[in-house]
Amino acid sequence: QAHKMDLPVWVTPDVMTQLKQLKDFGFEFLFGIHNRVEKARLQGGVLLDHVRKKLIEAANASGHQNMKLLAYSAHDTTLVALQMALDVYNKIQAPYASCHLFELYQEDDGNFSVEMFFRNESEKEPFPLTIPGCQHICPLQRFLELTDPVIPQDWEQECQVASSIRDTELFVGLAVCGSILLLLIILLLTVLFRIQSQPPGYRHVSNEGEEQA
Repeated sequence: QAHKMDLPVWVTPDVMTQLKQLKDFGFEFLFGIHNRVEKARLQGGVLLDHVRKKLIEAANASGHQNMKLLAYSAHDTTLVALQMALDVYNKIQAPYASCHLFELYQEDDGNFSVEMFFRNESEKEPFPLTIPGCQHICPLQRFLELTDPVIPQDWEQECQVASSIRDTELFVGLAVCGSILLLLIILLLTVLFRIQSQPPGYRHVSNEGEEQA
């Protein structure tokens, strides 16, 4: 439909509406709803961490710096992951050519502030975004404080599956299992040794005598 192609006959307006609802919910569920902060640390928090570092770098640079703009091209899933980490996602799949904007300003008092906008309609001006816990014009330091919880400290370590068993308990368990295994091996070797130690042709004479009687 987006590319003006003919749709199958079963694709009715109701079907399209249901598919859109399922798609939007799929995006929201993938990046949020349950454990949003934990997910964000492993997903959009990685990109947000990069953005934060660039904002800090720009704020600390001299006024004669050459860099004025950074632009990144990404998929809708990347954009949604970023907005979910910021907790500003509108629960609608981002359309083509959407753009999330970060703007850094230096105020008259010398402090820096951050403004965010979302451009998802070509015919309209970008919509202002406000991170929960701050105003649209958010002081840089406050912005950093609010986004700290979704920034991974050690991404590779945090991506690993968490174990509910403490190291001490694990070592004790391995030691017990090892001891039991060792005892079983000793027992097995003892039985095999006793069997092999019996001389060939050994018979219980008393039993044979009883059978003949």
